[in-house]
Amino acid sequence: MDLGQRQSVADENAERFRFAPVFAANVQRLRKQAKINKKRFALMVGIGRPFLNKIEDGTANPRLDVVVRIADALDTTPQELLSAPTDETREAHEAKPARTFSSSLGTRHSRLL
Repeated sequence: MDLGQRQSVADENAERFRFAPVFAANVQRLRKQAKINKKRFALMVGIGRPFLNKIEDGTANPRLDVVVRIADALDTTPQELLSAPTDETREAHEAKPARTFSSSLGTRHSRLL
């Protein structure tokens, strides 16, 4: 592997993790706002708790389908999860009332509308 190829691989790795800290902060903030604990949220999304820990630590690189499932569970969009929160989006989420719903597992969750 020559220097140009190594640089390309390094650029790809940097690009891949560029959104990880923003995604991590948004997932954690919205999950806590919805008052859903990690164990329950991991079950809702269909991932293991260790993987959720990595997502919220900013060290995971989840597939797009996982990002979509997380967005659905938090009643938001993947775009919003991958974007730095603005005052406007933060206020909009804080103003949403929590609601209770039953999942396919039969457990009850509090979730933002």
